[in-house]
Amino acid sequence: MASVDLVTVGSLFAEVTPIQAGETLAEAHRYTLVAGGAAANMVFALARLGVKVRFITAVGADEFGELLTGDLAEFGVDTCCVRRVEGQLTTVTFCSVDRQGGKVFRFYRFPGYSAPMQALAAEDFRSVTECRLFDFSEGSIREAALRPLVFDAAKAARAAGVPVLYAVNLRRSSWGLPDEEIRKIECQALALADIAVLNAEEAAFLAGDAAVDDLRQIQALGPRVVVMTRGGDGDMTARVDDAEVSVPLYRVPVIYDVGAGDTFHAGLAAAMLRGNPLAMTPGELAQAVQFAAAAAAIRVSTSADPRDLPTAEQVDAWMKRV
Repeated sequence: MASVDLVTVGSLFAEVTPIQAGETLAEAHRYTLVAGGAAANMVFALARLGVKVRFITAVGADEFGELLTGDLAEFGVDTCCVRRVEGQLTTVTFCSVDRQGGKVFRFYRFPGYSAPMQALAAEDFRSVTECRLFDFSEGSIREAALRPLVFDAAKAARAAGVPVLYAVNLRRSSWGLPDEEIRKIECQALALADIAVLNAEEAAFLAGDAAVDDLRQIQALGPRVVVMTRGGDGDMTARVDDAEVSVPLYRVPVIYDVGAGDTFHAGLAAAMLRGNPLAMTPGELAQAVQFAAAAAAIRVSTSADPRDLPTAEQVDAWMKRV
């Protein structure tokens, strides 16, 4: 029997953001500290949605690392694979949003000094066969040293019959590699996935054509299930085997939209785990995408505090009202 529902891997940062949404880092005089990083955003959202999640990550052996690990535990996240690295400081980021979709991130991380993820080893990934879904995203394969560990974990999960979900979440400027090399690595990741989540821009990049967002081209790379969002530009689409479905957007006032895509990612995984992620019908897939979209809509209409992330019951109730 699986010891947890989902295992995922990624960075965990101490993120400082203005208390007043819409203020820039220069304008603000009052700030709050929250857990940051795409994977961390997803983990907190999963925990609020009632998913038993284990987080493979690393922080420094410092006060911020202690604080963030404690926050995870408070939310019910399994922290047995959170490594506290002696001699390293926890990465700190600063973030502000303008309430119109614009975001500014400033990362303070330095190799050999505040880069604890470099300490992860194969032993940290042993539990990927002890869950119902293994999840990874672009941030965990960007670094050359970590990439083979994550790819081997995905292979081990699939060999054990555990479905693998990959979220593209592409940040091209963070790679320091030519587009062709990034595309090659992304295709390797997709070949290891049963389920893929991406947006239209990412689909076009992977296809090598800015005008293409055909989900069949992404399926041809490996995933049986593909889910694609378009931001505020159109309906979401999803494909399972040869069937494609379309799901309309929820439009809500935006207060804090950092982590919107990560919450969508979490909502999709949570909805899929209500059944068998490898045996979804087109109708069940459409319902999962709708649940994910509702979770993200609630997220962007609240604050930066992860305690404002919705529970599954709140998402279900919200969907009935709109």
